[in-house]
Amino acid sequence: MMRIGFAVMAMLLGMAGASAQTIESVYTDFDAARCVMFAPGDADAGMPAQAVCPGYGGYPVLLQTIGDNHSLYFGFPPQGELVSRWASFVDTGAPHDVIEWRVLSEGDRQVPFATIQRWFVAAPERDEPVEVLVVQKVGLIEAWQGCIVGYVVATGNPDANKTARTIADTLGRERECISIEPVIEEGTVPLPEYMLYGY
Repeated sequence: MMRIGFAVMAMLLGMAGASAQTIESVYTDFDAARCVMFAPGDADAGMPAQAVCPGYGGYPVLLQTIGDNHSLYFGFPPQGELVSRWASFVDTGAPHDVIEWRVLSEGDRQVPFATIQRWFVAAPERDEPVEVLVVQKVGLIEAWQGCIVGYVVATGNPDANKTARTIADTLGRERECISIEPVIEEGTVPLPEYMLYGY
């Protein structure tokens, strides 16, 4: 797993900037009750229930659920697949009901290229859940590539939001996910154990 300090990420962001483009945050609500299930799944067989949820500007949010564990994918999955990638925490994690989309504007074109969402992850050694900002690259229509690019522990980390946006604005604009290892920024609280497969 790759660990990159905030100063290095900020330098990379400055090098990647383009004067004709602007980036802003747009917020949408996430409510699992508004999602439409397209595969019921089988928890005993380890097959998640799968649903599609409202996103931003026609870009969907794809939700997978097994018991109390959830996995979210933003945008369009690789061609010919529905949802094949599971990304969640080993201990129970619940996503916040707000999604921050990082949107690139160039003229009249707005493209959401990354998301940031706060998760509340159970921590057996703590009385309160650990809050983690999960940064994901959006699967764009022309690229069909979406993946997690960063984890920023927000608990005990006052710069978490700023750091998450820096990661989003750099790695979120990479064309492919296959070479991206998630950046981990922990602050004073360690990142809860997570699991990825299908990447």
